[in-house]
Amino acid sequence: METQSSLQPCYLTPEMLRSPMPFDLFNGKGALLIRKGSQLQDDAGFLLSQPLYRPREDSENDFQQRLQQLEDLYGHYGKLMAAWSCREGDVLELRRLAGDLVHLCGSYSDLCVAMASHLDGKSHAIKHSFATAVVAVLIGDALGWNLRRQHTLARAGLTMDLSLFSVEDEKTGTRRPLTEDERDDAHKHPEQSAALLLRSPCVDLDWFAAVDQHHENLDGTGYPVGLKGSDISPEARVLRVADAWCTAVLLPSGQSRKTPRDAIQAMRRYIGIRFDPKVFQALKRLMGTYPPGTFVRLANRETAIVMRWDRHGSLPRYATSVLTPTGEAAREFKVRPLTERGYGIRNYTYLDMAQMARFSLSRIWAAGAV
Repeated sequence: METQSSLQPCYLTPEMLRSPMPFDLFNGKGALLIRKGSQLQDDAGFLLSQPLYRPREDSENDFQQRLQQLEDLYGHYGKLMAAWSCREGDVLELRRLAGDLVHLCGSYSDLCVAMASHLDGKSHAIKHSFATAVVAVLIGDALGWNLRRQHTLARAGLTMDLSLFSVEDEKTGTRRPLTEDERDDAHKHPEQSAALLLRSPCVDLDWFAAVDQHHENLDGTGYPVGLKGSDISPEARVLRVADAWCTAVLLPSGQSRKTPRDAIQAMRRYIGIRFDPKVFQALKRLMGTYPPGTFVRLANRETAIVMRWDRHGSLPRYATSVLTPTGEAAREFKVRPLTERGYGIRNYTYLDMAQMARFSLSRIWAAGAV
């Protein structure tokens, strides 16, 4: 079938529906539906009711560009945090970076979620804050928040541990229990990070409050002040949930990470205690059991990495196989539609460092662009 060789499955994001179509759009029989550059009018419902395809080469090029954009944002963020000196230029650059991240999350949410846990770099603290910002923005979008509030979430996520970056990486490298002094310092980091923002021009109150309160709990048992309920800003509540999720799922040691399913179960116990119920439910709906970036074992016994969500929710749609049923590195990365018989997900799986070293995750994502 022509569709299989020259076209690639795709789905439309809300941003695409609001903007000129960035590529030609075809139906399952290979018939052109919408030309590149056309503005959708009343066609959205009709288009979303059927399988859609785009040119394979165009899809791969677009995906490579977006992946490169995400990696560039991440690299620039690390350099910005390493040189932060509370200058106006630092804040303005952070605002621009956060805006670009919000835009990328809006159009390529599955790419951002998946690669947030696999981006290169030695700093766990930088990776954790970047991932938390991504998850917080997507939770805000799931809650129906406007772009202004999503920008606040991105800025707050990227700066929530501003005072801890060098210290946190040092502790992460040793993997030892914290001393009493280190625990005290950890409990002070929200207000210390907020204090650095207070010294920085162009930081608004919502951004400051989100950073200052992101470890407060609904029942008043959090820190640094012990705020309760509605005294905690909505942005801080979102950040609290996103931070906890990323801590559970993206720990430095792969063997001690929780699966997304176990992370949700562990967090469920603290609904209404630590976590805002509406925010938690938004996270649960968003991530599901197998979010993008999760390694899974398929029904055919291949090991694959989940690539794409379903356009109507968080159900996994596509995965890219990386290991054969016998555990050997695949010679060619192949996209597996998870809704087809033979390619359903059996369960989670785990790759050790030796297995991970066999391949480039960036190459896998590029090969599996859909």
